[in-house]
This record gives sequence, C-alpha cells and structure tokens, in this order.
Amino acid sequence: MKKLLFFTIVLITALGFTIFNLYSYYAPPLEHQPYIIKQKSDDTLHIAYIGDSWAFMHKNHNCQISKIIGDSLQIPVVVHSFGICGITSKEFYESIFYNSSLTQFLQKRNYSCCFISLGINDTYKKMSTDYYKYSMNYIIKFLLANNIHPIIMEIPDYDIIKAYNRQVLSRKILRQLSMLVNDIPLNCKQLYRNSLDDIIIENNYTNLLSVIRYKIWNNNRTKDFNTIYLNDGMHLNEKGYSKLDSCISETYIRHCNSKNRRSTIFYENIVK
Repeated sequence: MKKLLFFTIVLITALGFTIFNLYSYYAPPLEHQPYIIKQKSDDTLHIAYIGDSWAFMHKNHNCQISKIIGDSLQIPVVVHSFGICGITSKEFYESIFYNSSLTQFLQKRNYSCCFISLGINDTYKKMSTDYYKYSMNYIIKFLLANNIHPIIMEIPDYDIIKAYNRQVLSRKILRQLSMLVNDIPLNCKQLYRNSLDDIIIENNYTNLLSVIRYKIWNNNRTKDFNTIYLNDGMHLNEKGYSKLDSCISETYIRHCNSKNRRSTIFYENIVK
C-alpha cells in the first residue's frame, strides 16, 4: 500500500512538473516595466540591429546601412548588431531584462532606431501567434519608451518546409506537438504576418514604427532561395544581407523625411 501511494505521488508530481514546463514553454511572456536608457550626447547616428541569428550573422557582413543613410542625411552613422542564435521573440524580450550583455548593449549608446529580426524561430518552433504578438508588442513598447524608432522585419519567405525536414526526429515530434497545441499549420508564416498587422492596429502604432514587408525584397521564391539564402534556405548570404541593408536604409530615410514633414507642418500651424 505504501509503495502504491509513493508511486502515485511520484507520478502526480512528474505529471504536474511536465504540465508546468509545457505551460511555461508555450505561454506568452509577462510584461515588465521598461527601464529607461540614459540619453547621451553624440553627433553620430547610432542604429541597432537586434534579434535572432540574422542579427548575429549580420555583424560579420559588409554592412552598407551606414554609407547609404550617411550619404542621404549627411551625418555619420554607425550600425551595431546584437543577435542570439535560435532565440524566439519571448526569449529575446526576457533577455532585455535578464541578459546582462544585451542590457549593456542597449544602454551603451543613444540609438535613434532599432531594426528587429524576430519571429523566424517562433515560426520554426511552431509557437502560437499570441506568443509572438505579446512578445513583439512588449519589445515595441520598450523601444518607444526610450524614444527609439522600431523598424520591424515582417516574417521573410524563408524555406520553412526545408527547415522542418532538416530537423532530427525528436525535434520533428516536438514541432508536431506544438502545431497540435497551438493549432497552427506547418507553414505558418502568413499567420505571423497577419499578427504583426494586428499588433499595429490594436495599439495604434501606425505612425510610431516602420515595417519592412517581405514582398518588397523577398518575394521571388525559388529565385531568392538560389540567390539570397544560404543552402539551408533559412539564413541570408552576403547578397541577401546587402538587399536587406538597402531596405532598412530606405525605410529609415523615409521615416526621417516623414518626421521632418510633420515637424514642418506643426511649426507652420503654430505660426499661423
């Protein structure tokens, strides 16, 4: 009888532990109060590129953003990259507060804008769209609280099927479980793109951030897989980064021009 009771307690404890871990794994993040980055006087325009492996690998690429924006705005520009390979949007949001390296990266400079490449691993790991929505919304709120203009990369058209097929069996089983739990298909990229639009509409972010739509730079399917991606179909090659750099630069320049126009209109209205 005692043995049966003991094994029952062990089984219930193990089941509870498993359920708790599954819930923690799939649950969206809790929101933290944004800390304020101390503004530093600097004549240089600092741009941050943060996120997953795309941001991590960007630092080894011959970045063209500084030259394009610098030539257009006639100011010195420096791009700083910080990426964590394999990280999801929730994990990155939590890292803003608990990863000392990322915290120091954010607090070290007075960033004018921040390009964000997150969500690819959410789609790769088949997390829910709410997981993505809450995480991205909190990241946006953190940046806006610090007067940093967010430039968000819409989920690109990477080869999500190839990415799934390249995984070992145990990972495939976990992805299938995630698809079942979160009720999403294998190719869930468009659901995430729609979720980003929902974030913007629900929070009135239209004039507060910029979005780089995948169709303006990554909408040629097979041609893109052969020219701007590495063989894994998931990460960019040098040509791909150059193409993305141009989009980031043009997006930020448009933001600056739009901001200047709004300031001019506001000034003219005050004068009148």
